Amino acid sequence: MSRRDPSLSDGRLADRRLVNVAWAGVAALLAIGVLLAARSELDDRSRATRAAEVQADILAASVSAALSFDDRAAMREYLGALQVNRAVAAAAVYDARGQAVVVFHRPDAPSPPARAPAPGARFVERHVAVTRGVAEQGARLGAVYLETRPESWASILGRHSNLGVMTILAFLLLGVVTAAASQLQHRARLLSAANARLLEEMAARGEAEEALRQSQKMEALGQLTGGIAHDFNNLLQVVHGAFELIRRRPDDTDKVAAWSENGIAAAERGASLTRQLLAFSRSQKLELRPFVVADLIAEMHDLLVRTLGPDIVLAVALDETRAAVMSDRTQLELAVLNLAINARDAMPDGGRLTISTTIRAIGPGDPVLEPGDYVDLSVADTGDGMAPEVIERAFDPFFTTKGVGKGTGLGLSQVYGVARQAGGVARIASTPGGGTVVSLLLRHSTATAEAGAEPDESLPILAPEGGHTVLVVDDEDAVRTLACETLKLLGYRVLEADSGAAALEVLATACPDLMLFDYAMPAMNGAELARVARLRCPGVPIVFASGYADTDQVEAAVGGEATILRKPFNMETLARTVSTLLRDAGKAGT
Repeated sequence: MSRRDPSLSDGRLADRRLVNVAWAGVAALLAIGVLLAARSELDDRSRATRAAEVQADILAASVSAALSFDDRAAMREYLGALQVNRAVAAAAVYDARGQAVVVFHRPDAPSPPARAPAPGARFVERHVAVTRGVAEQGARLGAVYLETRPESWASILGRHSNLGVMTILAFLLLGVVTAAASQLQHRARLLSAANARLLEEMAARGEAEEALRQSQKMEALGQLTGGIAHDFNNLLQVVHGAFELIRRRPDDTDKVAAWSENGIAAAERGASLTRQLLAFSRSQKLELRPFVVADLIAEMHDLLVRTLGPDIVLAVALDETRAAVMSDRTQLELAVLNLAINARDAMPDGGRLTISTTIRAIGPGDPVLEPGDYVDLSVADTGDGMAPEVIERAFDPFFTTKGVGKGTGLGLSQVYGVARQAGGVARIASTPGGGTVVSLLLRHSTATAEAGAEPDESLPILAPEGGHTVLVVDDEDAVRTLACETLKLLGYRVLEADSGAAALEVLATACPDLMLFDYAMPAMNGAELARVARLRCPGVPIVFASGYADTDQVEAAVGGEATILRKPFNMETLARTVSTLLRDAGKAGT
């Protein structure tokens, strides 16, 4: 028997060892390939999740203003813009209560949840779902939801096809596999570095945007302060001058009456400005009632003529069908007056202002309005007109093209707010040098229109014989004294207190027939005082006299039946309010 060549044995052993090393290398490379594939999958998921989060953050920032004004048309536009991105399968905008306001989903994708999911990002079943809260100045406005399309298995397998290639190459050439693994690791490092740079750039951009927003806020506050200071200084000058003249010549009855009228007119203009500010801030609640717009314009004719001046011709074309709308009569009157003043300022050399009302049918497809009939209240001038970039910002709060001290930038914002809260919209059509047409589309109301605010002569002005007792509570001595003297002049017995605590002491010993409270008082405001007063004197009418009143809190305190006198009010308004409430209380008690 021949002896085996030890060299062959050693060679086979070496080959076996080489095979084992090769298989071990292949197994190691396969394991490495699997690990790299898993890492690549995690990176892809991370990128997909981050991309969805960035898209959701952009959507949340975009719809914040629309949520503030409940502008669903703008929300739809923002969601519509997402359709360009084929990776987005569904999206939704939710209000502060978590209810879906506007939703979007593709035909082959499920509808977004009806209620806002918990905030955060989730990767489930090959797709990403992101929920982001929407807030402004610390106040939560709602949330947005974004969901991506599920990645197809073909795409996933295609993305990891390099694993199969690596397996084949591993059996052919271990070096190639090693090089490929090294290259993948290098790419992963490059991707990680690029992702880190992207995060740094996003953080820097966020800081720059926040600085820009802060700068815009300060600019807006500067414009507001300058405009209001200018307007109120003019009003105070008239009031101060009228009182100065009355003090110097109190015996000149005719002139004293004229000076008094000037002072009252200036005070009323100041009250109009504060009502405009309160309507913009939403602190003053609109009193929506049905009325005929054509009647309102007809009643304003003389006021508009005096406002426009002799160089501007006023033309009126009113609808004859007497269509009614549901809106706040006073605020709509103020809106028309604001539009007339803007038109006057746009026609410094004179011109023509046309106010018209027509019925317009809005069909399906309008981005803002629901289908139906609307009253189109149009104010058209022959002035300078507006450039497209000005029209885009015309309804923005505080935006004005006038100089500092010549405008607050609240006029058109108030006009838009009144139209939207009445179920309509305000739109502008204008070209530079071609005049401007502002149209208020107000939802037609089938309710019976109320008559204009004519004085009811049947209501008593003076207190009846025997009088009634009224409790007046106001922390401002001058305001409280004036109200008390007015009520005494009308024949009422008056109890007074300078705070909520003092009023409770009075109520501990006496129960008046009516209570007149200021709202904004230190320690205990009018709404808080009303809650306690209701318990001590149930059924006694309560009147709130304030220009600052938060009507929601007031109505919550008195069961949704708050009577509010907005300061400044005149003697006749106070007399009629007190007399009406006492008369109604007397009927209820019989």
